[in-house]
Amino acid sequence: MLLNELARASGTSTASIKYYRRQRLLPPGRRLTTTRFDYGREHLERLALIRALRELAHAPIEDIRALTTVIDEGRPLVKALEIAQAIATGLPARLHEEPPPEDEDPRVAALIGAMGWADVGSGPRVALDRLLGAMGAEDVAADLPTLLRYARPLEEIAREDLAGIRSEPQSARGASSGPSASASSGPSTDAIVRHALIGSLAFTQLTVVLRALAHASVSLEAGAVEGQTGPHGAHP
Repeated sequence: MLLNELARASGTSTASIKYYRRQRLLPPGRRLTTTRFDYGREHLERLALIRALRELAHAPIEDIRALTTVIDEGRPLVKALEIAQAIATGLPARLHEEPPPEDEDPRVAALIGAMGWADVGSGPRVALDRLLGAMGAEDVAADLPTLLRYARPLEEIAREDLAGIRSEPQSARGASSGPSASASSGPSTDAIVRHALIGSLAFTQLTVVLRALAHASVSLEAGAVEGQTGPHGAHP
């Protein structure tokens, strides 16, 4: 399809498509003439991924470029998913490249040891260290038992999430990572990453909403008990 057809099919303006081309977010089409290019399914899928990153995750161009570069270089799918998850949770896309700080909060290593997790550097590890520092500056308590109370159920969720990814059809897991994925190779990396991004955004919000609902329900329950027994536990 030509540029105007790609714009109509993707719901993206021709100006935006040209901008994404200049920013190296969108691979070039197949040259037909000096001014005309042919675009295909891989371009539609890349534009859909960019749209999700921009409109749903509010990701800056440099974070989108970090993700699309990993995809276009054909690096392992897990690396693209790691960056997409960072973006979905509001972390810088390149945070995973930073080593743990030398003065890392000791609660981070204590949590990792207590959970039996791999003691290696990662973006979420750096983010946790920063978050604990920010919480401490605001006098928000988060001791190791508190961290474990949140980490344990979230580990179970993470295991189920990973099991879901691993149970994808073989065609999806073996999809080509580059822009030249054929129609017969199953879902492309762009499509898989977009699906994972949207899912991560949705379930992150779901966690927040369910926690708020639980707090509201427990508060109402406590209020009902107080109304029945009085403020000091005696029946009115």
